[in-house]
Amino acid sequence: MFHPGDIVSYGTNGVCEITEQKRVRLAGQPCDCLILKPVYDQSMTICVPCTSQVLLDRMRPLPTKEELLAMLHEPAPAHEANADARKEQYRQALQSGDRHRLLRMVRDIHAQHQARKAQGKGLSAFDNRALHEAQNLLHSEFAYILGIEPNAVPQFIAAELGDE
Repeated sequence: MFHPGDIVSYGTNGVCEITEQKRVRLAGQPCDCLILKPVYDQSMTICVPCTSQVLLDRMRPLPTKEELLAMLHEPAPAHEANADARKEQYRQALQSGDRHRLLRMVRDIHAQHQARKAQGKGLSAFDNRALHEAQNLLHSEFAYILGIEPNAVPQFIAAELGDE
């Protein structure tokens, strides 16, 4: 179980601090909730009911720097040639917020982008949108764990992978 003061990744909201646990009224009923504040969006507050396992499951501890770097160096996935199947894979990865799936998705789209660029083509609108959504989530985790600004994450990853 998580506690106030813990830093977690929450769904597609990225890195959040659990600021407090308090009883609030939801749908007219008293409910114990964890209150989360996204680290990179202080204007937002998230209330996670302690009785909702589905919402609690979206809350994950952050990996260590070593775990994050190991994930970054995992082999790139095989590209799904079927566009509809690929869209569904990407949709599920985004919905899950699972950093392994998101990182594999980003690497797949990046490889696809390089191949299409060599042909004088760009990414599809769907791939481009999926890439940006995944990067937003992953960049907040990388930035927090590495102690850098989110906008410095692409350069860090490129340097780490030797893609400068």
